[in-house]
Amino acid sequence: MTRRLGAAAAGVAFAAISLSGSALAADLRLKAPPKPVDFNPFWAEADYLAWSVSGDKLPALVTTAPVGTPLGVAGVLGQPTTTVLFGNSSVNNDWRSGGRITGGYWFDPQRSRGIETSFFGLANASTGFAASSSAYPILTRPFTNALTGLPDALIASFPGISTGSVNASETSRLFGTGALYRQDIGMWSGQRVNALIGYRYLRSSDTLWITDTASSVAFGTFTPSDNFKAASNFHGLDLGLTGDWRNGPWSLEWRGKVALGANLNTADVSGSTTSTIAGFTTTVPGGFLALASNSGHFSQTKFAVIPELSLKAGYQIAPAWRLTVGYDVLYWTGVQRAGGLIDTNINPSLVPPGPPAGPTRPLPVMNTTNLLAQGFSFGVRYNY
Repeated sequence: MTRRLGAAAAGVAFAAISLSGSALAADLRLKAPPKPVDFNPFWAEADYLAWSVSGDKLPALVTTAPVGTPLGVAGVLGQPTTTVLFGNSSVNNDWRSGGRITGGYWFDPQRSRGIETSFFGLANASTGFAASSSAYPILTRPFTNALTGLPDALIASFPGISTGSVNASETSRLFGTGALYRQDIGMWSGQRVNALIGYRYLRSSDTLWITDTASSVAFGTFTPSDNFKAASNFHGLDLGLTGDWRNGPWSLEWRGKVALGANLNTADVSGSTTSTIAGFTTTVPGGFLALASNSGHFSQTKFAVIPELSLKAGYQIAPAWRLTVGYDVLYWTGVQRAGGLIDTNINPSLVPPGPPAGPTRPLPVMNTTNLLAQGFSFGVRYNY
């Protein structure tokens, strides 16, 4: 009897344990898996840019002198009576508006590996000049006479000889793009640091034209025109580091890069002269600064370096949205500008209508310079 009761008790206890285990197992099966953390791998940013770009340095292109100045020294550089009206300075170095668009993709929720691409462009900068004999009775275009080696000047207007005008304009452009791979390399002083490697492209171009008209009863009307087009296209490897520090809604980012590569510099120089004599009008190749001796298409490839620094502060205004303000500095070596295409040593015998004789001047020249672009950015970023 005692054995039966013990066996029954053991059976009840085993059944209770079995039921309890089954209930526990059922409870475990009914529990939902942990909810994954939301992760959006894409991010994008748009910036308004207010940048200043170093201007194109031009030689003295237009001069004047007071009425009464002798014809032989009127408008000649180095004379105390000569005033430069256009040139002998940099043009298109004012502040310009622009824009920049950046987008990226993270490969993992930890945002340790990713890619990004960006494009920026600035509004065209233009400088114009116009002068006529009504405002400047003496109007000249200075040069160095290749026949004598001395400063000289082409007369556009001079009292009692001719009336005329001079017009000039230069337009400058700058834009660029690139793509980068980002790799997290750890924390440093409380900020996440990424290494950067990728491709960089930049393009700078200038278009300069200058024309003058000289009219006289004795000789007719002559209108020489000169055109200079310069461009630099950079292709290179981009290397750098970027850091990101966060404190509540505030953020501070810095970025330092250097691009190593090649500039493909190109130049297009052309000129023409339209003359009207005794009622007959003709147009021939060759202007004044752009003659047969230096006209054509020219190119050269040069090694170039582009260091770039940027600092950007941000404030989160809503989930996934952040306002930013920053400052960027970009320095580009070996850039071809329009002013670097001008040889002011002129053989006046080669200027239409000629006849040509003497040394072959001007010559094709491609003098390069360095370009500095810097300024502010104001932007909005999504999901970064």
